Amino acid sequence: MMGFRGPVQYIHHQANTMTMMEVANSNSPRDPDHPHNWSRLKKLSFIAIVSAKIFVVSFASSVFGSGAESLAEEYNASKTVVLLGVALFVAGFALGPLFFGPISEVVGHRPPMVIGCILCAILQIPLALAKSMVGILVCRFLAGVSGSAVLGVGTGMVAELYGPVPRAVALGFSASMINVGSTVAPVAGAYIVERYGWRWTAWVTLLMFVALEPFAFFALKESSPKQILLAKAKRIRAEGNTANLDLTRTEVDNSHDHSLGQFFAKHLSKPIRLFYKEPILIILTVHLTFVYGTLYLAYQLVPLAFQRRGWSVPASTLPFIAITLGTLSAPCVTAIFTLTWYKRRFLKRGGTTVPEDRLYPMIAGAAILPVALLWFGWSMSTHWFCQVLAGYFIGVSVLLIFLTGIIYMVDVYHDCANSAVSIHVAFRSVFAATFSLWTGPLYETLGVERMSSVLAGVAAALLPFPIIFLDIWR
Repeated sequence: MMGFRGPVQYIHHQANTMTMMEVANSNSPRDPDHPHNWSRLKKLSFIAIVSAKIFVVSFASSVFGSGAESLAEEYNASKTVVLLGVALFVAGFALGPLFFGPISEVVGHRPPMVIGCILCAILQIPLALAKSMVGILVCRFLAGVSGSAVLGVGTGMVAELYGPVPRAVALGFSASMINVGSTVAPVAGAYIVERYGWRWTAWVTLLMFVALEPFAFFALKESSPKQILLAKAKRIRAEGNTANLDLTRTEVDNSHDHSLGQFFAKHLSKPIRLFYKEPILIILTVHLTFVYGTLYLAYQLVPLAFQRRGWSVPASTLPFIAITLGTLSAPCVTAIFTLTWYKRRFLKRGGTTVPEDRLYPMIAGAAILPVALLWFGWSMSTHWFCQVLAGYFIGVSVLLIFLTGIIYMVDVYHDCANSAVSIHVAFRSVFAATFSLWTGPLYETLGVERMSSVLAGVAAALLPFPIIFLDIWR
């Protein structure tokens, strides 16, 4: 993949799943087991469940922050220590994908997703019942590690369902839940904490997981074509029909992993090796990490800005509704772009994908974000609606950058998408975990106006990169 320079002919997932044509015919365009050939209802149910799980994990990551003041009072701790609960959950996002992402390419996507969700849900119980600050922080970190399976694997699961055109629409919707969940959480959390106390942020998260599981049991099927093919081969062998059955390439690859060291060298180190060799992945990670960190910073700074206007604590979280509407608008923009301009380009090229054709919404978002940040920061003295409207455009621009970057990443590293996304999530989460800890005090020192200007300057400095990708590698 090093030195990627443009067109990659899209083939119906045949590159790494071989043979069995005589018996299983699993590479046939009509094979009903291949995710591309699932019914529309099955695909939509699958996407809905994966998206809902992404939403819940993202919700869990930031809803805890709503109870920071209550926790600080109860345990006589500083607010910075309490906010470590948010930081450690996000730090867990950094560790988990390095394991769950490459493992999913070996054992399939469903097992890591199921195990991660169950563990994250169970950890809400000791969190809600915790008697010490240390216990709370440990539970938050472990919940982040286990919940990261959803973020590290979910994108790859959705990507397996479709070809290049509809894939971007599906990915846009599911990936947006990362940001939608974390922007809804402060609003919901403020009212949960005010009425029931901070412990109910964990109970509500647990109830959301539990409510999803009956639907996930039926709708969440294995989506990896390699694992589906391998399961079919094993089933045919179990029935004794092995006369014309050859090994799949997946089976051959897995048969060589005799030791733990070999397994680690080949699979668990794959995201790190990929990141080290790929400048595209490094630059994308830097850009997407910044916008992700900006959004996490907003969870603290938007309420502070509106409390300066004299709003109550619960009311000061209401502007997140505008940011949420912005995050919901961005997938609609990417869907319209994909189904119009991108689709025409795709058909004109005879079904050949050029990942750089995806980048136009990202460029638009990168151009809007610095303006929106300046608008938000320097409208403190104007009517509150002006600042709320700026929040909407922050949400739109952040998600246009984020979604397009993820879709572009999946297109470039198709066969290694889970590993690429996993290492990206890891670096993004490390930065986001510390971002709010050091920028919060800095924001109090500089003020809303100047700190927003600093963020706008960084956003403007990152604007040329998607343009360079488009110009050089298209």
